[in-house]
Amino acid sequence: MEIPSIVRAYIEAYNAMDVGRMLECLAEDVRFQNISSGQVDVETAGKERFAELAEVGVAAFRERRQDVTGCIVVGAHTMVEIAYTATVAADLPNGWKAGQRLAFSGASYFRTANGRIAEIVDQS
Repeated sequence: MEIPSIVRAYIEAYNAMDVGRMLECLAEDVRFQNISSGQVDVETAGKERFAELAEVGVAAFRERRQDVTGCIVVGAHTMVEIAYTATVAADLPNGWKAGQRLAFSGASYFRTANGRIAEIVDQS
C-alpha cells in the first residue's frame, strides 16, 4: 500500500506523540476536523490552533497508535482506513478513565498542497 511520504511522516509523528514533527508536515493554514458519530466535535484552522489541540491530545493519552489498514490516493487527496488504539492518561470529561484502553476504527482524509498537509478530516 503506497502512502504518500508526507502522510506517512505525519502518522509516524502522531504515533510517537511528537507534536513538533507533526507540525513540520502541515501547511501554515491547515484545516482540521474531527467527526465522531456523524457530528463535528472539533474543528481548527491554522497551524497554531492545530498545535494547541495536538498538545491537549498528547497529554490525554499514555500511548496512542494509528495503524493504516487501507489507503486510496487520488492526486492530492489521500484516504486512509485506521485502526486506532490508545491508553487514557487521566480521567477525561467525556467519561474515559485513566488507564482505560481504547480501540476503534475510522478513516482519515488528507489533502496536500505544496508538499505539506493542507487539510485533515478524522472520522470515527
